[in-house]
Amino acid sequence: MTLAAAIAVVGSTGASFAQETKTIRVGNWLPMHHLIVKGIVEPWAAAIEAETNGSLKFDVMETALGRPPAYFDLVLDGSIDVGFGVSGHNPGRFTMTQIMDLPFMSPDPWAGAAAAWATYERYGADYGEHDGAKVVGLWVHSEPYIFMREGQEVTSLAELAGKKIRVGGNVTGEIMQTLGATPVQLPPTEAQQAMSRGVADGITFPTESIEFFKITPSVASSTRIPGGLYTDTFWLAFNQATWDGLSDEEKAAVEKHSGMAIATLAGWAWTNGDTLGRAALDANDMVWNEIPEADVEEVKSRLAVLEERWIEAANSKGLPAEEILEYARAQAEAYKAEKVVNVP
Repeated sequence: MTLAAAIAVVGSTGASFAQETKTIRVGNWLPMHHLIVKGIVEPWAAAIEAETNGSLKFDVMETALGRPPAYFDLVLDGSIDVGFGVSGHNPGRFTMTQIMDLPFMSPDPWAGAAAAWATYERYGADYGEHDGAKVVGLWVHSEPYIFMREGQEVTSLAELAGKKIRVGGNVTGEIMQTLGATPVQLPPTEAQQAMSRGVADGITFPTESIEFFKITPSVASSTRIPGGLYTDTFWLAFNQATWDGLSDEEKAAVEKHSGMAIATLAGWAWTNGDTLGRAALDANDMVWNEIPEADVEEVKSRLAVLEERWIEAANSKGLPAEEILEYARAQAEAYKAEKVVNVP
């Protein structure tokens, strides 16, 4: 009886998961050592594999199937089971989801990622922007700077006028244009050539990305606009048919390690990446500038139009625009990294 009981206990371990392993192909357009792959996607996948006792196995592809803007469509048509991408790479397609892309919405990657997910979880079903896919995570990058080539240093808002600035997404492009610069929209994989050939005078990027994409030798100075000038919103999603093919237990395992868990992974990944990136830039004698406070107020005044346009777009969809904005800002405030603690 004791042996029978022991066999029953062992047999019940993980019994809620199917014995056959399901392999999930994860599309990837980045080098395998990039922080999104190493710091977000792979840890996420490993946690789910452990949770399902191996019922699910994630195969992160090492070769890109297309340019970054193509990846949501690759998810939709089933070319890949899971994909990730930058919402702003498809201008006008994910406008509502890009709420954290708006100026001064995201003070740090922890706050921005948490607010992006919390807001989408509450309102995203009404957006209708990801039909055909199951979004399991959203995140943002860390605070961006404007990095400039030699001889193009920017220390004030006036000096930004006329400069050609590489941007990653449509909202960032609108920001640069509104501030008097000329946006040049390119994916990160093409940014280094744009800088080295003079196609762009500068580039908007988190600190980490400059070193990762080997742009460090091409930049000499940086400009910070305090308050979180913008961020890009990233998505992680399953093809709907792939998602529907998972068991209830497997879906629960995925959701357990997605959402806010991914936001936490993203916060760590970008914080650690920025530390390494800044060290590399300092070793290259980077000049760090910050525009005057009066210019910051002027920037906020000029960029208020972007929020107005977002509100108009939300209202046109019958969405409670002001309510969504207020909620997103409250979530960013609640989850921001900079807090005063242990001080009476």
